[in-house]
Amino acid sequence: MCGICGYLGVDESGLLERMTEALRHRGPDSAGYFRQDGVGLGHRRLSIIDVTGGQQPMENEDGSLVLICNGEVYNYQELRQELLERGHQFRTRSDSEVILHLYEELGPACLQRMLGMWAVAIYDKRRHELFLARDRLGIKPLYYVQLDGGRFLFASEFKAILRYTGFQPTLDPHAVHDYLALRFVPGPGGMFRELRKLPAAHYALIRGSEVALHRYWEPQAYAGPFTGTEEDYLEEFAERFERSVRRRMISEVPVGAYLSAGLDSSTIVAAMAQLTAKPVRTFTVGFNYQYDELREAAATAKLLGCTHTEITCRATDVELLPRIVYHLDEPLGDPIVIPMYQLARRAKEDVTVILTGEGADETLGGYLFHRALLAGARLGRVVPRALRDAVLTPLLGLTPTSVVNLAFDYPAELGERGKLKLMDFLDLLEPDQLPQAYRHLISLFDARDTATLYTDDFQRALTGATVSSNGAPPLPARVPLLNRILALQFRDWLPEDILMKQDKMSMASAIEARVPFLDHELVEFVLRVPPRLKIHRGATKYLLRRYARRLVPAAVAGRPKMPFYVPLENYLREPAFQDMLADTLSDHAVRARGIVRPDAVAALRRRVHQREFVFVKQAFSLIVLELWFRMAIDRRGIP
Repeated sequence: MCGICGYLGVDESGLLERMTEALRHRGPDSAGYFRQDGVGLGHRRLSIIDVTGGQQPMENEDGSLVLICNGEVYNYQELRQELLERGHQFRTRSDSEVILHLYEELGPACLQRMLGMWAVAIYDKRRHELFLARDRLGIKPLYYVQLDGGRFLFASEFKAILRYTGFQPTLDPHAVHDYLALRFVPGPGGMFRELRKLPAAHYALIRGSEVALHRYWEPQAYAGPFTGTEEDYLEEFAERFERSVRRRMISEVPVGAYLSAGLDSSTIVAAMAQLTAKPVRTFTVGFNYQYDELREAAATAKLLGCTHTEITCRATDVELLPRIVYHLDEPLGDPIVIPMYQLARRAKEDVTVILTGEGADETLGGYLFHRALLAGARLGRVVPRALRDAVLTPLLGLTPTSVVNLAFDYPAELGERGKLKLMDFLDLLEPDQLPQAYRHLISLFDARDTATLYTDDFQRALTGATVSSNGAPPLPARVPLLNRILALQFRDWLPEDILMKQDKMSMASAIEARVPFLDHELVEFVLRVPPRLKIHRGATKYLLRRYARRLVPAAVAGRPKMPFYVPLENYLREPAFQDMLADTLSDHAVRARGIVRPDAVAALRRRVHQREFVFVKQAFSLIVLELWFRMAIDRRGIP
């Protein structure tokens, strides 16, 4: 795992070194540079495969191609043998050099042969052409900026591009609006108008002032037929999952795993334990509150013979937020980033590679909002809109929040504001409203909030803006509803939220995070699994639960999903949290930005003490936004 950066058509003394140095945390082991005629490629290395060799940038035999890469190609040994048999000569034992020779032979089609995660850049000296590619699921990030005069810059993290003094980035108000709605910044743009994210499963060819994007893979929203038996699907899942875990244990440096008490990480660790004679190093984090899973995680670790480490996250850890936002590169309004940052920092003391459980919920239907959308669709079929408007919505409005909370399967209080969100959801149950209903359920600030949240100036800047969607055309009705719901996540939610925060928080401590559930061959198979084997009689991730019973006790395999939840409402009265609120959401700070109304923020700060889920999350998201402004706009929050 590494950090990459570079440019075309740029002439600024010391720029390549500054860009590369900005990525030091991603690759503390060494730095490498290539320069030629206005072209620069920089690389920071985290040595995992071919530790003693494999330095980058690297060139092919005749020096016509130069490569820098961030990531891992898990089938590199088989590919290397094929290339050797066809006459290619290798200088290293690294997986990155395999990409270089494969590209030399196949061009962009090489991506179809590669299994793994990557952000790769290859410069063709003869054609004066730059090739950029991002892995199929978007596990590794890649940002770029295209400027006039044929200037083009790219990097693993946008902070490296900000080292270029040749342009002043301009804020995109639509991105701010999307962030406040979603708590992350959906692609392919970013917080600055000039910023672009190379989409997952795409490559780009840059030549002169032309940037051509191409998609090379797409997850299939499968419509059937579903012909296998349950046992057939179970056996194929077992084979593909175990192969995925085995691939991700390839390393010349110590490997460990994050372990909660949940199904996903427990299954990964159990599979790892079967593949190694040494105890698996596991790490977990808790918060000292009633929904903590530290005890259950420790019991699972003991059962599997792991060497286990646990840490505790405290209210004072909110003080880490400025550094965390710096490493995130983009605002991400989810407090989970605090324990993720701490977990990686502690794991780095013992391992360099960590296996994590991201992707199981997105492919096997593990989230609460998956079940909510399915239930909403059923309700929409049997109860006409007129009846919902006349009876159900008013009835829900009269229902005490204490009763509504009983249906909120989450370790937090839904409250009156959350109840209003449910009432709005009842108006989004028609079949053609699935994208809007999906966005509504994952959103934080919605139309109820923004009507009184934004300043007049910011509202005018948004005039004419269209509400962002996932950018994909609607899927045909023959595709099962659950598959249509899952398909909505692959464009933005998975790469730009779930995977982005895992990459940034792990790489902040030079930890390579690998995600077995997102092996693309496994994903392709799981997307073809019948919906009844994903959510079965209300049980989520049914097929995974059946498989897990082979490896862990039934109590672990059957444990209900418990969200990895940071209990911010328990920290409200702590001085550290109060100080952060007072600093970032003061009347002066809010007025200086000119985006949200000071009176609206003051009202929110009062409502936070009601401990309602929505209000606490909204306050946290505004805190992160202000810290991002200080880091990226003011340039005064950079640690």
